[in-house]
Amino acid sequence: MKMHNEINNYRKEFVYEQYTRIVEGFKHYEKVSKVKMLDEIYEVYANPDNIINICTTRELKFLKMVLDNKILQKDYANLKDKYDWEIDILKDKFLLYEDLTIPEEIIDKVKKALKKVNWKEKKKIDELNEILVSYCKIQGTALLDVVCDIASEITDLDEEIVWEHMLHNKLFYYYVFLGADDIDDQGEIIPMAIFQDYYGIKDEIKEQRQKQGLTGEYEIDLRILKTLFYNDFDINNPKIKKFLEELKSLPFFWYDAIDMVKEYALLNKDRKPLKKAIAEVPSLHYVDLTHFFKTLDEAMDEMPSGVLNGFTPNEAKEILGKKEKIKAKKAKNYIKQQNACLSKKDADLFYKIYFGLLDFTNKKYKINKHLKIYNQKKLNPLELSDVIEKYWENKDKITKDFCSTNPYNFNEEELDITREIAKGIRDVFILAKYEQEYTPFMTTDKIYMVKGLRDNIDNIISYDKLPVAFLASVIPFKGNLVYDGIFIEFGIELGDEISEVIEIAYNSLMKYYHL
Repeated sequence: MKMHNEINNYRKEFVYEQYTRIVEGFKHYEKVSKVKMLDEIYEVYANPDNIINICTTRELKFLKMVLDNKILQKDYANLKDKYDWEIDILKDKFLLYEDLTIPEEIIDKVKKALKKVNWKEKKKIDELNEILVSYCKIQGTALLDVVCDIASEITDLDEEIVWEHMLHNKLFYYYVFLGADDIDDQGEIIPMAIFQDYYGIKDEIKEQRQKQGLTGEYEIDLRILKTLFYNDFDINNPKIKKFLEELKSLPFFWYDAIDMVKEYALLNKDRKPLKKAIAEVPSLHYVDLTHFFKTLDEAMDEMPSGVLNGFTPNEAKEILGKKEKIKAKKAKNYIKQQNACLSKKDADLFYKIYFGLLDFTNKKYKINKHLKIYNQKKLNPLELSDVIEKYWENKDKITKDFCSTNPYNFNEEELDITREIAKGIRDVFILAKYEQEYTPFMTTDKIYMVKGLRDNIDNIISYDKLPVAFLASVIPFKGNLVYDGIFIEFGIELGDEISEVIEIAYNSLMKYYHL
C-alpha cells in the first residue's frame, strides 16, 4: 500500500510535527502541504543510511520481521502488547503503515538499509542515544555542554565524538531540538537541548527552574535512563508501576491523562488541577478515586522533575530538609562581629595609600586615561579591576618606582606602609564563618585572619550566604591583615557536601594574623 494514497487522512498538525523532526531545513506550516511533507520525508529515506540513522536497533529488527513476513495484521492484538513501542514509533516516522506493512514508496530503501546495518555498531549508538535523549527527557531543557559532559563521563567517549553525534545523528535530533537561550537574561546566547515534546513549554520550564531549581548533582542511574528512553516513566519503580496499572484499569481513555502527568511531573506543579481534571471525566463521576489519587501522589513523588534539576520531589524534600538544618546550625553558630574592622582614621589612611598605588599603576601602564583613583570616593569596583590586577602582577616593581618618585608626597611613615603593602597576596579565598574580631580568609592550607576596612565584613556578606568563594587581596597594614575592600565573588553556590568538607578543613588549619 502507498502512503501517498492515505496521507490526506492524517491531521496536518501531526504530519508537520514529524516532518520538522525528520527533514532539515523544513518549510513553514502554511507553505507546505501534507503530500509535499511526505515527499520530503521520503527524500530523506531515499538514502538508506538515514533510515539506519533515525531508527533504533529495536525498530530495525521489527522492520526486518515485517519483511520476513513474521509480523501479520491478524496477530495485531498480541503484537501490540509485545511491540507496542516499535509499532507506534515506526508509524510516526512513516516507516510503517496501519496494517503493519512497509509503505511501497520506501520498501526497497528499507531492504537496502537492513542489509547495510552493522548491528554491533548500532547497539553502541543506541546506548549513547539512550543516555542523551533520556537525560533531555528528564530535564525538559538542558545546556548542550552539560548534556555532552554527562554523556562523555558515563560512556568514556571523547567530548568531540559526543558533540559530533548530537549535531548529526538523526535519531537524537528526532527527539531533541537544538536551540539557544539567554539563560541569565544577560544577552549571552547559549546552545540548548530541548526535548521535542516539551518545546511548547520551554519558557515555563525556565521560569519554574529559576523558582524551584536545586543545586547539587543527582546520581544518574543507567538502568533508569535506558527504561525512560523506551517508556514515559521508570516502569521498574514499584510505585510508578502500581500507578500505571491502576490508571489503565479506570473506565476512561487513560492514555489522555499520560501527557498531563508527564507535564505536571516535569514542572513539579501543584497536582490539585490534575486530579480535578481526572475527576471531571464523565465516566469517572461515580468512581471513588481516593485510593487512586494516593497512588498517583506516591508515584509522582518518585518521578524526576526537570525544574528540580533532575531530582524527584521526594529527593527535593530531603535536600531542602537538610538545607534547613544547615541554615539553623549557621544561625546558632553565628558570632556577630564586633571591632572586626579598622578605625575610621586607619581606614582613611589605607585608602589614601592603596588608591595612590593604583592611580600610579593606572597612569604608568595607561590602562584607563579617564579613570581618576587617588583621593576619590565611591569608585566602581569593576572599573578598578584591571588596574588592581596589573598592580598585583607587578607589585614589587610598581611599589619601588612609586616610593622612589613619591608622586603624592607621602611622609616616611606612609612610604613604609606602602612598601609593606607590596608584601600582600592576591588569591582565591573561601569565607566560611565569622569570628568576633576577625574574618577568616581560607585557602587550601592556611587561614588569614583579616580586618575589614570601614565596616565589619559580616555587614557586607550575610552569614547565611556562607560559604562563598571569592578573589581578593590580603594586605599587611599597621600590624593587622586587611583586604583591599573589593570582593570578586565567583557566583558559585557551594553545595552542602562541600560546606561540610570546608568546615572540617577550617577546624584543622593554622590561623595567621601576619604575613
